[in-house]
Amino acid sequence: MNSGIEILAVVATLVGMSGASVQPHAAPVQAPQIRPQTVVKYWLEPPPAPQSGVVERGKWLFRQQGCFLCHGPEGRGGVPNRNYIKDAIPRSALAQWMKLEPEDVNPLLELLTRGVRLETLAGSPPVPQFNLVLAQYRSVQELIRRGNVAGKKDPKGPNPPLNMPRWGRSLTDADLDALIAYMLSLPPAEQK
Repeated sequence: MNSGIEILAVVATLVGMSGASVQPHAAPVQAPQIRPQTVVKYWLEPPPAPQSGVVERGKWLFRQQGCFLCHGPEGRGGVPNRNYIKDAIPRSALAQWMKLEPEDVNPLLELLTRGVRLETLAGSPPVPQFNLVLAQYRSVQELIRRGNVAGKKDPKGPNPPLNMPRWGRSLTDADLDALIAYMLSLPPAEQK
């Protein structure tokens, strides 16, 4: 086993055990179980074949880049983040976050699968309120590119240990579309 993977497995274990550091008086959050074996399996997993599709590539990137360490397996969220305004990292069900109707998700996924850049569709919107959808899509792209510092629940307390890293240098536009497609495909909380 590669020592880098071993280190990442240890980090994943520590993140998975971070539930003990949730602020007192916060509602208990059940952290997803992330085990070193899972981390190693994800990092050793080969990329999907190109014909597998953009959602499968996004799922692989989500694992390969380590997104699951904070966002939980399959984007379920729930990983505790001490002194974070939401107590835990939220789920990654992007369609729900973007307030998309279920019938609007598939046309967007189909376009992303075909490699169509959503920015080019302003003249022929594929879904209702496309300008809002496009603005939210761009917002998600920028969040992934630039990262985000977790907001503090208690301004005088410690900084939350988990922040959204900047991925702009390591992910291409096609990678961003694949990640967004995968997150769009995740079911909303009530369907999980």
